[in-house]
Amino acid sequence: MATLTKDDVWKVIQMCLGILVLPLAGWVWNMNIQVSTLENDLGDAERTIAELQSKTLEADANSKQIIGIERDIEYMKESLSRIETMITRRSQ
Repeated sequence: MATLTKDDVWKVIQMCLGILVLPLAGWVWNMNIQVSTLENDLGDAERTIAELQSKTLEADANSKQIIGIERDIEYMKESLSRIETMITRRSQ
């Protein structure tokens, strides 16, 4: 039977560490790739949110303009009805 030397024990320890470290290195590599993918997705989402916020501000301004136009139309309708009544009174 062969005797175990310190060198043999050291080789076994190194092999066990190699078996443990290589999968961990692969796991760290995969996590790094996933994190960078999430960061890229987050950047895209931030740009999309900024675009939507600017569109919302534009929509708010447009809705205020539409409300103003509707008020102007109502005022013009009232003015036209007053003019119509004045003309009909003169005609009679």
